[in-house]
Amino acid sequence: MIADLKFALRQLGKSPAFTITAVATVAICLGANLAIFAVINSILLRPLPFPQSDRLVTIFNTYPKAGVENDGSSITNYYERRGNIPAFSSLSMYMERAETVGDPGSMQQEEIVRISPEFFTTLGVSPAIGRNFTDEETDPQKNVIILTDAFWRQNFNSDPNVLGRDTRINGIPRKIVGVLPPAFRFLSSEARVFLPINPVWKSVGRKRATLAAASRT
Repeated sequence: MIADLKFALRQLGKSPAFTITAVATVAICLGANLAIFAVINSILLRPLPFPQSDRLVTIFNTYPKAGVENDGSSITNYYERRGNIPAFSSLSMYMERAETVGDPGSMQQEEIVRISPEFFTTLGVSPAIGRNFTDEETDPQKNVIILTDAFWRQNFNSDPNVLGRDTRINGIPRKIVGVLPPAFRFLSSEARVFLPINPVWKSVGRKRATLAAASRT
């Protein structure tokens, strides 16, 4: 075997172009396989990073005759189904979108998640500091916000007294009511702030969102 290996190395040394091409091909194939496995592992094999994750499901509208398999859900769907599906102990919704975060002079576009008040309860997660949103805080005039641990550390220097302070979203000050645990990650989302949903959207047209539910069994 050693002799065969030496012979193979000599042959490869005589054809450097072929050797480089072969090594690059092998490297690309290995990289592609590792990337595919990482995606499959994170989506299909590894359990969701939430307590009793096997009870979590998503609900969406589907229209087979129109060729639409997943059309999301609307805020109206959420209010229609909330508390009306006995199989679910909790029903919540979330909607990801880009909004302007920061004070004048330091504003930037960031992904944020708008959620219903029971969103974190559905996931089985509690803020490390502060509390969840309340139903009353879906009122657009309330202007509250929950931060991820990373956003809190970067923008408020891990201030333990951060509750009640403000951060701006779309130029509007929002009062901080909670900070999430350091280990919290919501699927593949890169959002670092969470806002309450706005029920007024029900009257201004359909908004695409996702319903998440925790089953009773």
